[in-house]
Amino acid sequence: VMAVIDILNITPTTISRDLRGKYLCLYSQPKAGKTSFAAQAPNNLLLAFEKGYNGIAGIHAQDNTKWSEFKTVLKQLASDKAKEMYHTVTIDTVGIAWELCEKFICTQNNVTKINDIPWGQGFTACKREFEDALRQITLMGYGLIIIAHSEEKVIKNDKGEDVTIIGPALPKRGAAIINQLVDIIGYIGIQFDENGEAHRYLYTRSTPSVQAGSRFKYLPARIPFGYQELTEALANAIEEEAKHGATVVDNNDKKVEEPTRSFEEVRAEAEKLWKELVDKDPNNAARIMAIAEKIFDRPIKLSEITPSQQDLFELVISGMKEL
Repeated sequence: VMAVIDILNITPTTISRDLRGKYLCLYSQPKAGKTSFAAQAPNNLLLAFEKGYNGIAGIHAQDNTKWSEFKTVLKQLASDKAKEMYHTVTIDTVGIAWELCEKFICTQNNVTKINDIPWGQGFTACKREFEDALRQITLMGYGLIIIAHSEEKVIKNDKGEDVTIIGPALPKRGAAIINQLVDIIGYIGIQFDENGEAHRYLYTRSTPSVQAGSRFKYLPARIPFGYQELTEALANAIEEEAKHGATVVDNNDKKVEEPTRSFEEVRAEAEKLWKELVDKDPNNAARIMAIAEKIFDRPIKLSEITPSQQDLFELVISGMKEL
């Protein structure tokens, strides 16, 4: 069944001092310390889509060379034992994860390039698959650290002029998903002092040349880069939120519990409802197909719905029950 929704019984949100419940995207040029940062997060699982952890001792790293391997990890993360063992999940790097997701969708559709899938449906399927995977991690209660390389992009400023900015190396669709999900997009930059010594800083606010952002309005725009430094800066920012009326807790163990039933169970319920409705009134067949078309934004048979579209299938079933 679908999750029970009751807008009259909602508790106010709280802000946790614990980094465990936060979602970060950190990007920079190679060798700036992004993976080392993630390794300092307590009870962290590093999902390595590229070998960036060589030389870092004491970390729990799982290589992912295929998207199907990542999906296997997601299933294992749902277990209570995994939630006891790990508090944070790191994706390193997200650009390669996106490429593997594209390959997965291409394989599903027996094509070699994503744009070989007609009517842009490949791009839609890739976006949905990628977004659903990241969403699963957050809904299971894990913190999330997303690591990306940096790249220079040319954009138009308010005057219509071309300007070059530094941002995460991600396709536009992937970047949009990350922007909506994370609490902080931070750029790791290096500055040299008068003695020529290099100092790394985490930028949490956009500048004319750097893309960054934060949901925490009292977080400094520039922080000395390091796990402890960010943790302390966040704690201070959250304390400031508390002074302005926010409810603050020492940790946040609240998880969103979603219904856990198999795709086969969903399909079986749909078939049962179809038979009951059509036996009652043959015109219900057309009504059900109209419900599915509205949800999927295209004509689709119930038999064509795939396991990766289970959330949408659940909405179709809800519509069938209303009939």
